[in-house]
Parts: sequence; C-alpha cells; structure tokens
Amino acid sequence: MTESHETDYLFRMLQMNPLDQPEEILDLRRGFLKPETDSSTLLKEAISFDDRREQTIKNIDALRKILWTLDSQTLNKQIETINIFDFPDLVVSLSRLKAVSEHLESFHKLQDHPACFPQFYEQFCTLVTASPQRVVKQREEILNSLRKGTTDPRYRSLNEYYRIAKVIRAEMPELYALEKSWLEQIITRRKSNTLFGSVVFKIIEAVIAIIAFLVAFCIFAVVKDMFS
Repeated sequence: MTESHETDYLFRMLQMNPLDQPEEILDLRRGFLKPETDSSTLLKEAISFDDRREQTIKNIDALRKILWTLDSQTLNKQIETINIFDFPDLVVSLSRLKAVSEHLESFHKLQDHPACFPQFYEQFCTLVTASPQRVVKQREEILNSLRKGTTDPRYRSLNEYYRIAKVIRAEMPELYALEKSWLEQIITRRKSNTLFGSVVFKIIEAVIAIIAFLVAFCIFAVVKDMFS
C-alpha cells in the first residue's frame, strides 16, 4: 500500500459527511483495508450473495470432515482461506473450528488419557466442531443415550462419562471451555442420580425398619396371648 494511496484515502474520507454518507464511508474503508482488483470485483458482483454464502457454508462443512486429519499449521491456513466478511452469521461456526485448531495437542492428550474411551472422544470431537444450528440437538441426543447405559451393555455408563468430564474440567480447561455446558450437564446429571439413589436407599432402609418393627410387635403380641 503506497503513501499516495493512503493520502488519497484520508483526503476522500475527510470530504464525507458521516450523517449523510455512512454507506459510502464504509465502502471506502473496506476498499482501503482490502483493495480488490477489477477482475475480483467483477467476479464478486457476478456471483449472488446467496450463492457465495452457500459456497462458504460448503467450504466450512468440507473442512469439518478433514479437520482431524490435518496438523495445526495446515488447519489454520485452511481456515484463513474461508472469507466470512459478508456473512456474520457464520462467524461462530468458523470460530469453533479455529478454537479447535489452537488446541489440537490437548485433544491428543485427551485421547490418550486412561479415563477417556473412543465413544466419548468421538462424540466430544463431533460437538466441538458442529455448527450452532446442529450442536444443541446433538448434545441432547448424546445425553439421552446415557440413559441406555444403565440397561444396555452396548452403551457406556453415566459414571464413565462423569469420570472423563471431571478430568477435562480439572486438567484440560481449554477443552472444557469448548463444551462447558454439555460437560456440566453430564456432571450435574451424575450428581442428581447419586442423590436420588441415596434418597431411595434411605427410604428403603426406613421401610425395612418399619416392617421389622411390625413383625417384632406381632410376634410379641402372639407370644403374650399364648401365655395370658
């Protein structure tokens, strides 16, 4: 960027009225920060907004599919090639992928942890890269599957999920931050189940004690009648 270009930008900016020309000022600033060639401008104008947005979404989805096969440097380069300047609604989707790229080593550490198991790791990796539109449903589906772990041996138990969720919260805060709400739901659900089980156990103990008392009372009454 030359000095004459900067001078021309400042001169033109000073001539504009922010109240009357807000759009022109924004266009001028975009052109100054990221000047486009005539050919790229014509290409951009030829492709509709919806088509460009659809293609950007496809690029993000394609990156999700190969993300775990790339090293951090390559992944970051791929992310940088995706331009979401005109699509603020896609910022969260791309930022989730960028957050993953910054902590790939932590994911390797998680995968190798003794408390981690393949089913959890696959589910966790799916959630941290999912789009905001899909991730809520996927979280709920996984949480619902935990109920099957108590009766179906094909599913891992809630205790196993609880154990690795606690590990992530204590030892890998950078990963915990990526799916805090889901991990906390696992931890909370386990505590709730434990509390419920404790209450049920105490109720059963109380019922047994009452039954034992009634039986003893009946025996006493029968014996008393026999000797009266």
